[in-house]
Amino acid sequence: MKIRTMGRHTREGFKNLFRNGWMTFASVSAVSVTLLILGIAIILSLNIQNLSVNVENQLQINAYVADSVPASSLPALKQSLQALPGVLTVKFVSKEQALQTMRKQLQQNADLLNGLGNPLPNEFVVQAIDPNQTVAVAHEVKSTTGIQSVQYGQDFINKFLTVITAVRDAAIVFIIVLLVMGIFLISNTIKVTIFTRRREIEIMKLVGATDGFIRGPFFIEGTLMGVLGALIPGFILYELYRWLVSSVTPFPPFSFLSTSFVIDRTLTILILCGIFMGIWGSLVSVRRFLRV
Repeated sequence: MKIRTMGRHTREGFKNLFRNGWMTFASVSAVSVTLLILGIAIILSLNIQNLSVNVENQLQINAYVADSVPASSLPALKQSLQALPGVLTVKFVSKEQALQTMRKQLQQNADLLNGLGNPLPNEFVVQAIDPNQTVAVAHEVKSTTGIQSVQYGQDFINKFLTVITAVRDAAIVFIIVLLVMGIFLISNTIKVTIFTRRREIEIMKLVGATDGFIRGPFFIEGTLMGVLGALIPGFILYELYRWLVSSVTPFPPFSFLSTSFVIDRTLTILILCGIFMGIWGSLVSVRRFLRV
């Protein structure tokens, strides 16, 4: 495409924006609202993904050693657990350390443990290489000679993975619906522009203008509406997320991702989605009017 032709398309695209002032305003506003909701969904998705990673990294298996296992056999038992497939780390926690931890947790009620001796067993804290393999690794650990029982929060793991999968699937469907709505809005705005210029388009076709030459200004117009519709919610989301990060204190294992990380990715996605909606909406709108 020649620079002169591209300049002409750009000028015409800007003219179309101002020529259909209220329709352009309504379309950009509607796209902004659509992309604002989309941006919120993206930010939530990024932080939920971060939460899932934090939780998965904290998943561990508590393997309790049988009372019949002598202290001299504990190093060999630790090596056996470390050699199991899928095991990342194995940490030994003696019954004395476990008792001290319990006293700290009970705080003012720690005196309740006085006179009870130490009923806690020795244990190994095992972490899997892949958090999704925690259940399989737990079964291997439980079958190891010298291990009396294991705890790994099976119900929690299953529910957690189910919820995360459902949230991800719902987010994908939601995003697709929003994109379709945005395309529909831009398409209708450009249709109004084309309808008011249908005679001009017919004449241009009759004198030999190519489809690409006719489409150009409308593609520019749709792209500009998409970009404007993305920048406005991008600025709003930046201010809101920055305020949220500075005002709300997160609780473990949840933590906010940095503002720059989230907004850079969110704004990039919004602009790309806005451009896609604008170009696709233009393509759908212009097609039927070029059949002369």
